[in-house]
Amino acid sequence: MTINSRDRIRAKLLDGNTFVRILLSHPMHTGRGKNEQDELIPAEFIQDIRCWRNEEEVLVVKCGTATSRNPYFAFQLTGGEVGDKIRLRWVDNVGAKGTAETKVV
Repeated sequence: MTINSRDRIRAKLLDGNTFVRILLSHPMHTGRGKNEQDELIPAEFIQDIRCWRNEEEVLVVKCGTATSRNPYFAFQLTGGEVGDKIRLRWVDNVGAKGTAETKVV
């Protein structure tokens, strides 16, 4: 199941390296929180984030319940060129998926 989320991704070339910033839109429920009726909210959190530059996988992040709601990640990739395509995909523990894509500026 793919979610139509408002994930944001930006990539910029600085001093010959690619700097990537990502803001994911996800509730990240731990499974320990309760709603207004004092019932447990089922766990729903991002487990796997993968990033590609052009067609080469360059980053894998494993997340868990300790990751905050709407997580923000920033990282640097060695090298790169203006116009490179940066693509991101995440998968959560209930099978929902999200994607984001940008070009290096």
